[in-house]
Formats: sequence, structure tokens, C-alpha cells
Amino acid sequence: MTRKKSVNLMLVLSAFCILFCSGALMAESSFTVSPGLSVEFKKFDSQYFIFMDHFKQMDAVVSRLIKSNRGRGIINCRILITPDAKEKTTLLQTNELVTISLSNDYEKWKNDFHINKYLLSTIILCRLGIKPEENFNALPQWMLAGMLGMFHQRYTTAIIFDTYYMPGLKACALEGKIPELRKVISQPLYQESDGTAYEFYEEVCSFLVKKIESISSGSEHILNDIIFLSVQKKYSPQEIFSTTVERVVLEKYFKNSSPNDSDEKKIQFWFESVAREKSLSALTPFSAKQIREKIAAIRKVTCMMKNGKKESKEETIDITELPEKLSLIENKNAVLLEKINIIESVRNACPLALAETAFDFNQALSDIGTKSESKSREQLITALDNLNKELDKQEAIEDYLFKLENTKLSPALLYSREINEAGRKDYTMWPSLNKYLDSVEKKFLED
Repeated sequence: MTRKKSVNLMLVLSAFCILFCSGALMAESSFTVSPGLSVEFKKFDSQYFIFMDHFKQMDAVVSRLIKSNRGRGIINCRILITPDAKEKTTLLQTNELVTISLSNDYEKWKNDFHINKYLLSTIILCRLGIKPEENFNALPQWMLAGMLGMFHQRYTTAIIFDTYYMPGLKACALEGKIPELRKVISQPLYQESDGTAYEFYEEVCSFLVKKIESISSGSEHILNDIIFLSVQKKYSPQEIFSTTVERVVLEKYFKNSSPNDSDEKKIQFWFESVAREKSLSALTPFSAKQIREKIAAIRKVTCMMKNGKKESKEETIDITELPEKLSLIENKNAVLLEKINIIESVRNACPLALAETAFDFNQALSDIGTKSESKSREQLITALDNLNKELDKQEAIEDYLFKLENTKLSPALLYSREINEAGRKDYTMWPSLNKYLDSVEKKFLED
């Protein structure tokens, strides 16, 4: 009898807890995403937690990339989820508060490009204390596309944060055709008109936004500067990019570069280098054929050579001639550094079997000027010979695997060698393990 009463009491308490928690949840009609950003429901919605996750992920992207302007203050932003919204979004703005009315039909707008861009723009501008109503169209499209790409990656896919997933950019890097940064900035794409091409554009812009964040330092917040210059509506996207990103990149990476190269060429070289570095690695490497083509291109050194007079002449020499002719080359340090950087980027994308010989080649080039001309030349030739030998081996392996993948074989035939090897009586791949297993088997049989 006592046991029956305790069971009934537990059931009553469980029912009370369920009713209490449900009542508490029903009573909850708002949540704070971050300071200055809140979401309110006109009445409780069953997709409460889905809305919460959507806006928290979007705010996480903004918080990572945009730094609050303490001197200017922020504008509070309230997102009101209501079934009464006649349009998908409406905005009401005062000096201290911006209210966005948003339909509670989440399925209809969760993947809507315009609505999410509208929400993202509002959150950014409010965070910086800028009235959004007059400045929605002022923000650079490439930056919004990049931030939306980061949001989609966080919200719709299972990823490891701060890991780069760039299948489109990787394909371009493998083919040696990285998009022109100038066109990415000045010729934006849009989801509704450009379709699948926009997805690739969003991927490239996401990568660019992450790189801009990584080169920002100290009190200099490049993305903030881009936004403040954009809302002034005085400058083109290319002018704003040049005075912010381009300026920092040139100061940081091209202090000792050749003055003959244009700033546009330098910034494109930087973009291609970081894109290759992040999209290619030993796990997703170049093929042996591609590496061979790149080494052949690296061997050609085109530079301005002094001819004993005041005049200089453009010449193309083999890289093995650098030790002897380096003193005659104008801007020799810039020429040498450019080749070292290119080889390093190729080395980072080599299969593991080629990594050591590729490093030796890069080291031989870096040692020019620290050894005698004859020794430096000999070191370069030896490193190139070793690299070509390893490339021959790698290419043979890749050709064999390619043929194997394109040949229809039964599993028995495909793995016949392994099956035969496993059936050998004197199989001693791990003698100590076999001995231990024999002892365990013997003890088991004795018991």
C-alpha cells in the first residue's frame, strides 16, 4: 500500500512539473540575444528555440567581425515576431530604438536572401550607432555576402568553427585560376539573379571577410572603417577598399617589393597566395602533374638586368643562374623573395611524399647570397634533381591509382594479393602480438 501511494505521488509531482515548466515557457515571450539586441513574440510560438538559434548565430557573426563604437554608442534593436505582419518585414525607427516586425512563418523567410540581408544590415548598423533606415543600401554587397556566408555555414551545416570549407575556391586554386579581387569588390552577384554563381561568390566573400578580420590589429578595425566610409556615400566600393584593406596589406606584406608592380597586382598576388594557402594543403594537394608545371614556371625568372651601362634590359633566366647573376638584377631582394613565397605556397600544397624535397628546394633558394656562387648553384641543381625524381615516383603512383579507379574489378581480384598474404601460414607481421594471442588462446582452451 505504501509503495502504491509513493508511485501515485511521483506521478502527481511529475505532472505538476510538466505543467509548471510548460506554463513558465508559455509565459516567456522574449529573449535577449546580446546587449542592444532582443527578440520579442507577440504571443508564444512553438518555434521559439528555432528563432533563438537563428538570431544568436547571426549575432555571433556580427559580434566577431564588428567592434562596437563606444564613443558613438549603439541603437537598441528589437525584433518583433508576430502573426499579424502583413509584409515579411517592416521597420519602425526612433532615435533610441529600431523595431523590426517579422512574420512568425519561419519556413517562408529562413532562407530568404533579402530578409536575412535586411536583418544583418540592421544589426550591424545598430551596433555601430548608425540609423539603418537611411543606410541599408550603403553597405558593400561583398561584405554582406561574406557575412551571410559565414552565418549560413554556422547555422545550416555541421562544421568545426574557424575551419575553412571552400570547395569552389579549392577547385580554382587547383586550376590556378583564383578570381580577380577587383571584380569581387566592384561587380557583386545576387542570389535571385545569379543563382549557383552567387553561392561561389558568397564563398569567396566569406573567405575575404575572414582574412580582413585576421589582418586587423590593435585599434584599427578595417571592417568598421569600411562601414563608416560607406555610409558617407561619397566613395565607390573600389575607393573604399583601396584606402582600407589595400593600404594595410601593402604596408604589412609589400614594404620591400618592386616599385614597378602596381598596387592592384600586389593585392591580387596577396589574395591568390592566402587563398591557395587556406584551400590547399597536404590533405588536399596538387597533383604531381600540376606541381611539375608550377616548378617549370618557377624556374623562369624574368627581371631587369644591368648590362654594364646605365641602362637595364629585361631578361628571362633559369632559376639555377640566380647565384651567378643576382648582383646584376635590379630589386634583387624583391625578385628572390617573390620566388621563395611562390615555392612556399606550392610546398604547402604538396603531397606528404614531396614535402621534404620541396622544402630542400626552397631552402636552396633562401641560401643564395650566404654561400659561394658555385655552391649555391650546385645546391639548387641538386634540390631540383631530387624533386624531379620524387615527382616521377608520385606521378607513377597517381597514374596507377587513376587506372585502378577506372577499372572494373571484382573485390576478390582487386584484393587478391592481400587475401593471399593474409592466408600465409608463416605470417609474422607482428611476431610479439601473435605470440601473445597464442598464449591467450592456449589459456582459454585450458580453462
